[in-house]
Amino acid sequence: MKKILIKNICHLISAVFIFSPILIFAQIGGSATTTIQNPLKSNDVRGILVDIMNLVAIVGGIVVVLFIIYSGFTYVTANGDTGKIEKARDMFFATVIGGAILLGADVIANVVINTVKDTVGARVN
Repeated sequence: MKKILIKNICHLISAVFIFSPILIFAQIGGSATTTIQNPLKSNDVRGILVDIMNLVAIVGGIVVVLFIIYSGFTYVTANGDTGKIEKARDMFFATVIGGAILLGADVIANVVINTVKDTVGARVN
């Protein structure tokens, strides 16, 4: 009895999710049209890539700063243990390299965009 009740509830929830767009976008009178607004700021691939890279730069910059602080904390709390000092130094250098890649992300994005433009332009011509 319990399994049947759970199964029926699952079917009901599935039906609600399947048919909810029909109920949400239902039109009264048939003459009104529904348009969906574009949630993105840009309409081309370049703009979308730039927006993504800006977001990655902001989040990545915060992560880089936090990892530099954490690697410094690990270095200070190593208390002369060579294994922990090595680990802290490796973490610091990896963070610095990641930060450098993050700073060069704009250059990488422009290379990808220009490559796509050249490839698509060659196919069109």
